[in-house]
Amino acid sequence: MELGAGRRKKGDSVDHAVGIVLHKKIGDEVAEGEPLCTIHAQSDEDFERVQERLLAAYSWQEEPVSPPPLLHRIID
Repeated sequence: MELGAGRRKKGDSVDHAVGIVLHKKIGDEVAEGEPLCTIHAQSDEDFERVQERLLAAYSWQEEPVSPPPLLHRIID
């Protein structure tokens, strides 16, 4: 939504040219210089703002991390 690819309220327009493609998931190994994601933005300002927020959301460590389960529970 930050880039305009989603709606905050019902009447908001959607920009189909923007978005984020995540290349890595929790638990994936990442080599130095390897891209974590691709940001499609309409302006440099949008790109910089979203890049800053995305980088703040990531953390790195030397030890492997187990990915979360794909299913948390089955609802009957």
